[in-house]
Amino acid sequence: MSICDFGIRSKASGANISIQINDSHPIIKLENFINWSELFELVLPDLKTTTKKCKWWLGRKLKVRIHLAIFILQQMFNKTDRQIEYDVKDNAAYGLFCGKNIMDKWHCPDHTKIEEFRSRISPETQRAIANYMCNAAVSAGFANPNHVDIDSTIQEANITYPSEAKMLAKLAGLSKKVADYIDKNIKDFFLIGKIGSYSVNIKEIRSLYRDYVFTAKKDNPNIKKYKLRNLLTSVTSPLCNAFSACEKLLRWGPELPWNIQKTVQQIIDVGMPYFDNLAQKILLGSDKYNDRFSLHASDVACFSKGKAHKKYEFGRAFQLARIAGNFVFALPSSDIRMDDKQAIKKLIIEHKNLFGDKKLHTASADKGYYSSANEELLIEYGVKEVGIIRPNRIKKNKLHTPDIIEKLQNRRSGIEPIIGHMKHGGQLGGSRMKKDQTTLSAGYSSVLGFNLRQIVRYQKEKMEIAA
Repeated sequence: MSICDFGIRSKASGANISIQINDSHPIIKLENFINWSELFELVLPDLKTTTKKCKWWLGRKLKVRIHLAIFILQQMFNKTDRQIEYDVKDNAAYGLFCGKNIMDKWHCPDHTKIEEFRSRISPETQRAIANYMCNAAVSAGFANPNHVDIDSTIQEANITYPSEAKMLAKLAGLSKKVADYIDKNIKDFFLIGKIGSYSVNIKEIRSLYRDYVFTAKKDNPNIKKYKLRNLLTSVTSPLCNAFSACEKLLRWGPELPWNIQKTVQQIIDVGMPYFDNLAQKILLGSDKYNDRFSLHASDVACFSKGKAHKKYEFGRAFQLARIAGNFVFALPSSDIRMDDKQAIKKLIIEHKNLFGDKKLHTASADKGYYSSANEELLIEYGVKEVGIIRPNRIKKNKLHTPDIIEKLQNRRSGIEPIIGHMKHGGQLGGSRMKKDQTTLSAGYSSVLGFNLRQIVRYQKEKMEIAA
């Protein structure tokens, strides 16, 4: 084979290139599959209520069609705001999906506007959009709602692994931030407040923190308690001074920079209450439980599911239901822990709202969902095959033959890889968001992204519905 070196030493330059996108392109087929009018009606109440002073009819018009399409692409491919902005500008198919050929004066919004639009959609609305796509798949013949499997999973919050020493070190960092701001911007603050000027020796505190963290496990437990007490003592004075300063800084209110306002509120609302509880526990031996795991996230609980690689998980629980055809709908999140046994009743209500009454024929779940009341509830609703796995201690007569029970148990195990796909293809495994509401929204959006990818697969491969 001969060798051609043409173009090796040439420079690239801009040029006009014509790209042909066929109607059979997966993105174009998905665009025509989605009922944009119904999606618009779902998000419209949120857009009206989140407009400044609720006067949604004033000001520059928001092109909802463009933003909705970008939102769908972002969840489908798990993109950040900057990534999806670049892709919409760079990818011709993405541009057509976002209405480039049908919108007047089309333009790609800036990444800040993409984030702003997404934040205006409430978590419940994002859950409704995810479940709508599941319902649309049923209407298209891609899925069968008669067969349902339910399971729960944990979405880990965007926090570091929590510990008492780490929280103390973070409180010291907040105290130093307040002290530095006052020292730089408010010269006579301490004289006016009649308290002495203070500084935070953050280097010493971090040294004590490292000394505590790297204490060998084989050492006497009392040594570690002594080091934690030293760390607490070193943080006490700076934090108390910062708390006093923060109460006085509140007088300035809006005049403070946004980051200082946030720090002041964290110290007053979260920092001092947490520190008081921790001091009572360490110094006085109080057994009062402090369930705070982060300074910025409050809707976080500790879960222990017995996983070999992950003893504890910190986040919130989601209840997910799979229908035949491998589409998923999410149950409403009433609390952080979302108890399994209470989810069966919610499953029946949500299934009825989405697909109609008496459409649930078979249902399966693991041992965590078992109770006699749940079995009776499903039977009363008309479920022909109830496959909630019973614990070994239950000696009641079995509802079905061993063959049916084995079939339901094997089918239930199929929801595990589905959840794995949602975790790795979205933020259901770990959130990138800082606020509790946006973290909840990210979990629901992962379900939306998975359902969208499934629709594309069915349109492309003509897959058959699972029995």
